[in-house]
Amino acid sequence: FLDIDNVGKTGQHFTMFEMMAHHAFNFPKKFIYFKDRTVEICHLFLTERLGVDPTLVRYKESWWEGGGNSGPCFEVVFGGAEAATLVFMMNREVNGHRIPMDTQVVDTGYGLERLTWLSQATTSAYEAVFGEALAYLKRATGAKRVDDRVLREYSKVAGLLKVESLADIREIRQRTAERVGISVDELVAQVSPLEALYTVCDHSRALIFLLGDGVVPSNSREGYFARLLVRRGLRALKDLNITYSLADTVSFMIDQIREDYPEFFFNKGDILKLLKVEEARYKETLEKGRATVAKIAADLTAAGKGFDLETLLELYDSHGLNPDVVQEFTNLPIEIPDDFYARVTARHERPVAEPTKRTAISKELPPTKLRVYEDRRRRSFRAKVLAVEGEAVVLDQTFFYPEGGGQEADHGTIDEFEVYDVQRTGPTVLHFVHGDASRLKGKRVACVIDADRREALMRNHTATHIVLGAARKVLGNHVWQAGAHKAVDMARLDITHFDALTDAELAKIEGVANDQVLASRQVRAKFLARDLAERKFGFRLYQGGSVPGGELRVVEIPKWDAEACGGTHVARTSDVALIKILRSTRIQDGVVRLEYTAGKAAFDAVQKQSEEVKRAAEVFGVPADQLVPTAERIVAEWKELRRLSQRATDEQAAAKAREAVQTMRAAWPLVKQEVGEGVGFMMSMSKAIASEARATAILWAKAPNDVRLVVSRGPDVPVDVAGILQSVVPEFRGKGGGKPDFAQASFPNLDQARAAAERLERSIREKLGIPSG
Repeated sequence: FLDIDNVGKTGQHFTMFEMMAHHAFNFPKKFIYFKDRTVEICHLFLTERLGVDPTLVRYKESWWEGGGNSGPCFEVVFGGAEAATLVFMMNREVNGHRIPMDTQVVDTGYGLERLTWLSQATTSAYEAVFGEALAYLKRATGAKRVDDRVLREYSKVAGLLKVESLADIREIRQRTAERVGISVDELVAQVSPLEALYTVCDHSRALIFLLGDGVVPSNSREGYFARLLVRRGLRALKDLNITYSLADTVSFMIDQIREDYPEFFFNKGDILKLLKVEEARYKETLEKGRATVAKIAADLTAAGKGFDLETLLELYDSHGLNPDVVQEFTNLPIEIPDDFYARVTARHERPVAEPTKRTAISKELPPTKLRVYEDRRRRSFRAKVLAVEGEAVVLDQTFFYPEGGGQEADHGTIDEFEVYDVQRTGPTVLHFVHGDASRLKGKRVACVIDADRREALMRNHTATHIVLGAARKVLGNHVWQAGAHKAVDMARLDITHFDALTDAELAKIEGVANDQVLASRQVRAKFLARDLAERKFGFRLYQGGSVPGGELRVVEIPKWDAEACGGTHVARTSDVALIKILRSTRIQDGVVRLEYTAGKAAFDAVQKQSEEVKRAAEVFGVPADQLVPTAERIVAEWKELRRLSQRATDEQAAAKAREAVQTMRAAWPLVKQEVGEGVGFMMSMSKAIASEARATAILWAKAPNDVRLVVSRGPDVPVDVAGILQSVVPEFRGKGGGKPDFAQASFPNLDQARAAAERLERSIREKLGIPSG
């Protein structure tokens, strides 16, 4: 995404692309093919399969480095663009030295979009790749046809330059304009609408793949890039001045690719739902954005500064406001950098370090044969102690489960020593014990696993797989696991979802999960070759992230859930006994946390809730089944009493306010005053003044945690007090809004409220033509 600013403009940049390839792994005793054959395969493909004129194909020899490897390569060019790269990995890069690899690798890449473009000889890659979708948008916008000569020259110039920033785009435009004999402004007027169309098509396609693969737009990680694409796409549609939504374009494109990607057509409803939610949120962002920008602009003006890059980046990151939107909302000059979105993207591409648990070892330790998967019922065994390092005991074999995959470790005993933690480091399993166990080294010991703890962990881990499947069933296929932890008393599961869960959704997830418990489905765990597992179950296997190695342990609940998982599980879903969801919280944008428990702990949680209901019924003196209607009746009565009390208070305050207003008539038609009797009295005064046809009031009073200011005016006063208030209060660190006849704002202290009142008075007098009092 680092070159996202160029998408739609160069004729060849995409936010996603499809790479075709052929590979060869040449082992020392098994040679497949290398340079000559690779070039031959490429040349035959281009000339015989695709029909490219052989005299147009160029092979440019270069050098490739990446991922700690290096070797020669060929860039394959025809039609003015690079269509493929042929890489020959021959060396490992170690401390600046090249060491020949035992296995030499052919690694090729053929850009499908580039080949499609070059094979059709269209004016840009977008015209070739997006065909029908582009035609659909052109019809919708009534886009004028651009001279092919202009577009072809534009693409040629773009192909000659290394495009890395919008400065390069300006050079492309300048050169193209000179070649076709028109001004740069005229060129921009012709191509800008097309660039917006190309951007919408590109971003729509990328969003289909992102959202279809379960990414939820948010402010973090991959969700951030989905949100970035949505908002850039919506901005491009706005530039085109059409009423089509991004969801309309995405829907059309899903229908176009349904034969090649049926899974996206199957998930179409879910994809469109995510898009519509995100579009609605962006609309809300824009509605709130004007006041945000006004406040920041006022602060910057007071400090004698303007909008710098850091402020623009923060406005986008924290408030979702694009620089061009900010420009619409302020009169301050803004200089938008050429690579703004690339810089935004770079902020979110910094790798996040995974927390690691330190283990108390200081040297190489012997490996442990991990036998926990051989017998899920085994709770005792004998083993030989190979090493003791501090509190860490290393056995030759173990049935203890070391912490991993979000599941806590087994506890138990080794002889008389209590095992309080088990960790795995490389091929070694460390059993942490209380006390000095050094005397056990070289001896055979009796090991016992805490059976109750293991059973509870097994139930909660299987419950996690069941709950994940239930959440996906209830909420949609965009649900993926974003994190999990399985402890003894409870477990938690973080899922991707665009909103907080309602009580009804939680109840449904719990019900669906317990249906699977009652179904008593078998829980199968087996090791499969990675490619076989992926073909059978798809990439939903990787709920906990990528798993290294060529073999995966797959835990499957048939027709419900299958995941690459190293944890311990029960034999059947009915062994979980009961799942009780305790609560859900929206822990961050796009991620919801479910907390639940299983087995006896779930029964205890249900029983505790039942006891609390019983105690509440006793407090009200009614049977438990009458608790809800009784509580509803009492709350309704309390609200009515509060309403009557408030009305009496308001009437008393209004009477006092009317008396106070009578003394202010000398200041008509504009009253400005600090109110010492508090916010409630101030509101009553404000209403009383506003009832006067041509009166306007600016009042402020101390509230419990801040200072409140109100502006109100009578029905015959021709001024929008909310508009004036919103333009004034940000300068004084105030926040507020309202309607044309009534508005209010809060301030950190009385001094700022007084200063704002002075400014408001001047502004209102100017609007109404009232001389200063």
